[in-house]
Parts: sequence; structure tokens; C-alpha cells
Amino acid sequence: MSETAMPQGAHPTVTGDRGTRLWQPVLFRSMATLLFGIITVFFGAPDTIGLCLNFGWYFLVLGLSHYWFVRRLALPRRDPRRLALLGAAAVLAVAGVVIFIAINTVLAAWLGAVGLVLMGAAEMYAALTSPRTQLRSDWLISGVLGLGTGLLLPFFINAGPHALLGVTGGGALMTGALWLLSALTLRHDARTPKGK
Repeated sequence: MSETAMPQGAHPTVTGDRGTRLWQPVLFRSMATLLFGIITVFFGAPDTIGLCLNFGWYFLVLGLSHYWFVRRLALPRRDPRRLALLGAAAVLAVAGVVIFIAINTVLAAWLGAVGLVLMGAAEMYAALTSPRTQLRSDWLISGVLGLGTGLLLPFFINAGPHALLGVTGGGALMTGALWLLSALTLRHDARTPKGK
């Protein structure tokens, strides 16, 4: 189904069929984010390879989940929110691939920081320009967490892979819990009859 198949106003709400379509990518994002966060908790002494492999798969999967989510949002093709979210998702996915290949702590920290900051900024922009959507508060909180995590990463480069994974994993656990609640809410709202 194309993006233009479901017409909407300038500030759409997430209800009905769109709510049914959105909870799946949101749940996928939350599960991937929580998995990454849990891995960082139990990864006792990661080296550069462990850091880069975990950053690589996480950023790639996160970027792909954002792409799936934005496609399900069905925003108009030239909508600035769509462009911002898809652009940030692309940067995050490319960062994941480069980190996975390069195996370099400094590069992983800086690319991770850029990807998370751009994604956080895109989500905050989407939240602030969508006053009537159910996703507004989730985007805002997730954006602040992503932006904060990305801004902190470069300050922990000298502390090594364990610290970089810890900072990113802490943000991931909070974001994953947020999006899990959002997915369950979207699913519940989509299944509740309109008359109730």
C-alpha cells in the first residue's frame, strides 16, 4: 500500500486502521531496543570488536525499524516530518554498517553520536509539529533520550567500550520501555470498538 493510499490532514491522529498498522513496527523497535539494552547490562568486559558488533547491529536494526514505522505512518511524500524521520533513519542504518565494518572505538562513538542525535532531533521535530497525534509525547520523550544519549557519547570515548555501551544501553532501556508501552497502547486502541 502506498503512502498516498490513506489521505490525512496536516496533523493526523493515529486511530483505526492506522493504529492497527503502527503497533507492529513500534513493538519491533521496542523489542530490538530492549534487547540491546539488556545485552549491554550483561556484557561484562567488551572490547572494541564487541562494541562495534553491538553498535553495528543495533543502529542498523533501529534505522530499519524507523523506516518501517514511517512507511506505516503514511505521511505525504513531501511532508517535512517524513523527510526528517527517514533521513535520520538512513543515517542511523549507514552508521551501523560502517561501525560494523570499521571496528574502531572512536569512529563507533562519533558515528553513534551523530546517528542518535539526528534521530532524536527528527523525533522531537515530528512531536513539535504534530500537536494532535497520539505519538506526540512518545516522540518527544524518545527524542530527548536519543539526543541526550548521542550528546553524551563523545565524552565517554576515553573511558572505553564498556562505558560507551553502558551510556547507549541505558538510553536504550528507557526508550525501549517507552515504545513498548506505546505499542501496547496503540494495539489496545486499535482493537477497542469506536463506540466504547
